[in-house]
Amino acid sequence: MTRGGADLEAIEGGDKPDAAAKEPPANAASLIALLKLTLGDAVKDVRTSTRLTDSAVCLVADEGDMDIHLQRLLRQHNRSAETAKRILEINPAHPLIRGLSERVSAGGSNAALEDAAWLLLDQARIVEGETPLDPAAFARRLATSLQRGLVA
Repeated sequence: MTRGGADLEAIEGGDKPDAAAKEPPANAASLIALLKLTLGDAVKDVRTSTRLTDSAVCLVADEGDMDIHLQRLLRQHNRSAETAKRILEINPAHPLIRGLSERVSAGGSNAALEDAAWLLLDQARIVEGETPLDPAAFARRLATSLQRGLVA
């Protein structure tokens, strides 16, 4: 589902996560502020999501914007489809998002966190079947992050 306004909580059935798991970390607001500042005009907005269970991030269309899949279909058939900026939704319960939230609140912004912001956006684009905004920068950020993880 690529619509931002869809209320998935209204659907019956399935396992309901407990209230503690649904609570966003207190410092998620700091991470959202960092993501908005770092990503700037690359996204329409950044917000927490209740739809995500396993993924850290996803991209959704705002109300009134063309659905992501319809837009891709029109582009494949050489039809003009204006690219609307998407909303980046983060899963506050995901370990990666929790870890980044803690790092932001502990130390503010730095190059590693800014790289993580762009990697999250590129990850969401890849999951949607799109390419990263700047493939060369994506590869550089990914290699740098892997290197930091191996050295640390």
